[in-house]
Amino acid sequence: MLTLEKLNEFGVDTKEGLTRCMNNQKFYFRMISMGLSNDSFEKLGKALEENNLDEAFEAAHALKGVLGNLALTPIYTPLSEMTEMLRAKKTADYTAMYKPIMEMRNQLLQMM
Repeated sequence: MLTLEKLNEFGVDTKEGLTRCMNNQKFYFRMISMGLSNDSFEKLGKALEENNLDEAFEAAHALKGVLGNLALTPIYTPLSEMTEMLRAKKTADYTAMYKPIMEMRNQLLQMM
């Protein structure tokens, strides 16, 4: 079961996330569930596999907003870095960057 304590241990800034959700813990948890279930995670992976940096940027940018609003810092920070690299169309091993993001997402989903 997801708790504020587990989220804090994971590195989530629950104080900020709760503030953005009107300090309603039930609402915050529901938004986290929806954010982690966002299909942009899969869209990002598919776009990276196809080396479609424009679509990858769109998916990463969408996720960055969602994760930032929920203060899911452990996922937000590397995704934000990836987003900016994609925006600049920098050459990088994006698949290697994507893998730990998905691992952290799956860890959070398992807590739910």
